[in-house]
This record gives sequence, structure tokens and C-alpha cells, in this order.
Amino acid sequence: MATLDALRMALVELDEKRTLELTHELLRNGVAPASILSSCQQALKVVGERYERQEYYIAGLIMAGELFKEVLALVQPLYEETPRGESVGTIVLGTVAKDIHDIGKNLFGTSLKGFSFEVVDLGVDVSAERFLEEVKRSRPQVVCLSGLIMAGFESMKQTVNLIRAHGTELGYRPSIIIGGAIIDGRVCEYCGADSWSTDAMEGVRICQKLVTPRSG
Repeated sequence: MATLDALRMALVELDEKRTLELTHELLRNGVAPASILSSCQQALKVVGERYERQEYYIAGLIMAGELFKEVLALVQPLYEETPRGESVGTIVLGTVAKDIHDIGKNLFGTSLKGFSFEVVDLGVDVSAERFLEEVKRSRPQVVCLSGLIMAGFESMKQTVNLIRAHGTELGYRPSIIIGGAIIDGRVCEYCGADSWSTDAMEGVRICQKLVTPRSG
């Protein structure tokens, strides 16, 4: 029988066939895509912990990430097909310069869409100038900077500083959130961001609090 616990365990054990079979079955049974992604996120955390304990090698981390991408490819179209009414707000999202990791970013972006946000995903290795350009174009309520390596901290700080420096030109102050597995309060303070998170669903809740309903 397909359960979220079974899916989580299959991904933790890096069983590709079982992971995809369970994903298909759960979707056929009407399980919410958000619940599937949440279970996968929990599994990825366990894989990361096993890597830290040297129970898994780097190949295990990579394989878990690729498995998640396969699950995401199955789940994401359902988000796009589901009527969600008017957008509650716009989020500009991207992995900062010098970093090409996108698993966490993709999970977060898909989760945001599931909660009726319009997401402008700039991809990976995004420069501070590109973030600013998109802020000027789409005027988001929130800018989300993702990163998984320490080299990205300086890129996050530069991006925050550049957007803040153009506040008068923009005519408003978008909230800026940073996220990633190694982000914490100290990094947030160093970068000058408004908030931070290491969890996709927590990040969604932060965005919900920061975004005010649009009028008109």
C-alpha cells in the first residue's frame, strides 16, 4: 500500500523504482502534491544526516537529489493544472551567484505556487544585477535568495545591498528572504536580509506573513 511514510523511506534508501512507483500511486489516490513534496523534503534531510555521519557518500547525496527532481517532475504539472484563483503575491526567486544548487530552490518554488503565489524563478548563479533588474520589472513583494555553499553568503549580501541601495528608484522596499540548508540567523544578519529559513514550508509561511493582499 502506498503511504507517505513508504515514499519517504524509499527515497531515504535511494530506491528509484520504488520511489517513482509510490509517487504515481499516491497521485492516483488523490494525495495532495504538497504532502508528497513535504515527505520528500523530510527524506532529503535524513539523507543529509546520513552523509554527515558518513553512512552515505557524496554519490548518495547526488542520487537523492536526482530522485527528488524526478518526483518533482511528476508533481509539478498538477500544481500548474490546479485552479488557484487570483495570485496572492509575486515572489522573485533564484540561487545566488557562485552557486548552482537548485533542489531546495525548486522545492520552495513549487510549494509557493501551490499556495497561489506567482513565482518568477531566475534559475541558478544569478547575479545581484539580474535580481535588481527583475525586481524593477515584476515589482515583487518578496525576493528569495537561495544558496547551499558558503561562497554564496557574499553574493547574498551583495544582492541585498544592491536592492536596498536602489530603494528610492524602486519606490518601495521589497522584503528579502534567504534560504538554504546552511543558513542561520547569523548569516541573515550578515547579509542584511529580513528573514531566513532552511525549510520550504516554513519559507512559504514567512512569505504569507510578509505579503499583503493586493487591492484593485
